[in-house]
Amino acid sequence: MSLGNKNLVDLAKNVFSEKYEFIEGPVKNKGVSGKSWTFDAIVKNNLSTYGIFIRDWKREISITQLRQLHKACIDTNIEGGIMICNVITDFSRDYSSQFGIQLLSRGHLISTLRRRRFQNDF
Repeated sequence: MSLGNKNLVDLAKNVFSEKYEFIEGPVKNKGVSGKSWTFDAIVKNNLSTYGIFIRDWKREISITQLRQLHKACIDTNIEGGIMICNVITDFSRDYSSQFGIQLLSRGHLISTLRRRRFQNDF
């Protein structure tokens, strides 16, 4: 199966599994507020934990989704959030950078995997 045909969860797993522990979700975490938050995946290393929302939508990512991820990370004491989606706008990129959320597109994940394959060939 070519990289372009893989779903976002598989792409994310391939990208993050090389350096981090990738825990595929749904992963439920109870926040300090008492609310239960569901992450699509969690990425861990020795020092940090990151919550991931994966939105495999044909439309652009909404600011509401970015706000939810930000709230979930703060409430559950997770160090940072990663939003993975198909379509990214300049507005959503600006908004995510203000809140320390990493915003990754399908194209970014595919190019990362291709670059790794190319480097491994040499």
